[in-house]
Amino acid sequence: MLVFFAVLLSLALVAVSLFSILVVLMQKSPEGGGFGSSLGGGAMESIFGGDAGDVLVRTTAKATIAFLALSMLLSMCYVHQAGKVNESNAIRLPERSSTAEVREK
Repeated sequence: MLVFFAVLLSLALVAVSLFSILVVLMQKSPEGGGFGSSLGGGAMESIFGGDAGDVLVRTTAKATIAFLALSMLLSMCYVHQAGKVNESNAIRLPERSSTAEVREK
């Protein structure tokens, strides 16, 4: 079940990453040209009106937060999975006796 969850989180992380890249590339550069205008900068303004830049900035911020949250969840999933593997393969050492018993001998 944990492996399925890790794969699902990985796929979501890839999708959010690609979406973030697309949103960043759609933004206009401060100089006015760039790749944002070739991806439909005029179309973005006709859809969102004069607030197209604000919408893209907010979307970029939300996508970044989603990326960080998914990364943390995926990291915790792999750490938990590695802990289970280490526990099952661990070498059991004999228990040590207390220091008082060692001194008497």
